[in-house]
Amino acid sequence: MGAVRLRNLGEAVHLYAPPSSPNSLPVEQGQVITVAGPLEETDDAWICGEGDARRAFPKSQWGVEDTPAKTSRKPVKAAEGAVEEKGGEV
Repeated sequence: MGAVRLRNLGEAVHLYAPPSSPNSLPVEQGQVITVAGPLEETDDAWICGEGDARRAFPKSQWGVEDTPAKTSRKPVKAAEGAVEEKGGEV
């Protein structure tokens, strides 16, 4: 399924419900949101989600962001033969 990151390219909007509703999600211009995938593309919209959660995001308002690369949390080993630097007096 995966997640899809979308950037609001247009004016500020409220998603999912009217602005006065507690279920409303305000999204400012330039803000990135994450929604459930998968992602499908039509001529004028990005279609995200499955089943009842499937939503269309117009391309005139939304752009797809690349997913940031995951960083490895493995410790980095020093190269063999590397000289260990030590501080000393000058």
